[in-house]
Amino acid sequence: MLSVNYIWDLPKASRKWPNPFSRTVLDNWTVSGITTLASGSPQGINVSTTDNADLTGGGDEGFLRANLIASPQLSHGERSFDRWFNTSAFGRPGQGTYGNASKDPFRGPGLNHWDISVYRKFPLWSEHRYLQFRTEFYNAFNHTQFQFVDNNARFDPAGSQVNGRFGQVVSARQPRVIQFAISFYF
Repeated sequence: MLSVNYIWDLPKASRKWPNPFSRTVLDNWTVSGITTLASGSPQGINVSTTDNADLTGGGDEGFLRANLIASPQLSHGERSFDRWFNTSAFGRPGQGTYGNASKDPFRGPGLNHWDISVYRKFPLWSEHRYLQFRTEFYNAFNHTQFQFVDNNARFDPAGSQVNGRFGQVVSARQPRVIQFAISFYF
């Protein structure tokens, strides 16, 4: 995970072009933001059966894991909205076993998130009094940010996985949001 916070007071254009227009429109601007880049968090596979079989023999279904029969990882080029990981990599655990898959065999969707603010001060009669016009962009570049993947494997008695949404992206984070504000400081 990488998170970067920044504030930049933009150079005053009136230094290069000293005229009323550049002082009024182009001076006193600031850009700030928070950028977060993160890989997806490790995710587990929830196992259930259509026949409600007691596979562990003691009611310890909370510890039940799928059998791992192949690599669940897909390359970035193979991943899609409908297939985030290799769903055929998991099988129904045998009677009396807990399954051999690791606790978190795949990674969920990552994050590429940019929150940016652009604002300008308008001095009023002194340095201590001013209006501030502010525009804030949350998810400024409007990247689609997937959030959850269906990780619920449901097996029938023959060992076939029957959950049609297994391995699919089922939700996304908020799209771009823009807000404007004017504040009076004194």
